[in-house]
Amino acid sequence: MRSLLVLGLTVLGFQFGCGAGEGDPGMQSDLTSREDSLVRCIADYYITYYSDATYTTAVGSERCTCNRTPTRTGVQTDFAVENYYEECL
Repeated sequence: MRSLLVLGLTVLGFQFGCGAGEGDPGMQSDLTSREDSLVRCIADYYITYYSDATYTTAVGSERCTCNRTPTRTGVQTDFAVENYYEECL
C-alpha cells in the first residue's frame, strides 16, 4: 500500500515538477513565423468612421477591394458611413 502511494506521488511530482514549468522568459516568440489565414474581401467597399453621431469628424476608414485584404486606418467606431458597396464577381 505504501509503495502504491509513493508511486502515485512520484508520478504527480513528474507531471507538475518536470517539464511543465514556464518557458525561458528571456526568449520571445517569433511572431513573424506565424501563418494566420488572411481575411479576403468578398466585396468592394469603403467605410468612413466618425467620432460621434454628428458625423463631422472622421477618425478612421476601411477600404476593401475584391480578393484582397482589407485596409484599415485610424479607429473603428459605431458611427460609420458606408460610402459605396459592390459585390465581387
